[in-house]
Amino acid sequence: MINIYDSANQLATDLQQIDEYKALEKAIKGIKDNPTSLALFKKMDELQSKIVSAQQAGKTLSDEEQKEYQKLSEEVQKDAGIVQLLQAEQGLYKTIDDVQKAITKPINDLYDGLRN
Repeated sequence: MINIYDSANQLATDLQQIDEYKALEKAIKGIKDNPTSLALFKKMDELQSKIVSAQQAGKTLSDEEQKEYQKLSEEVQKDAGIVQLLQAEQGLYKTIDDVQKAITKPINDLYDGLRN
């Protein structure tokens, strides 16, 4: 009998060998090596976590928080290192999405007769 967890662990290892992963790894190193980009990334990450927590609690953002987020977003979009990181992240997640579709295809196929 196959151990699906062995396959998943192998997939995780294989993921680290693809170009998309290596591009993200390089972009993250670039952020770590640039104190300005790193500080900006940490600030944005902290603010996004705060926003998600507020949304999960059913709270709305104050005008001040919305302005802060807008201002910070504009700064992030001007930082070449962070832009590169976001693009690399998007590329990797596209690949992960494709893999997920392949993995779940047999499950979706099971439902074909029920949905038609």
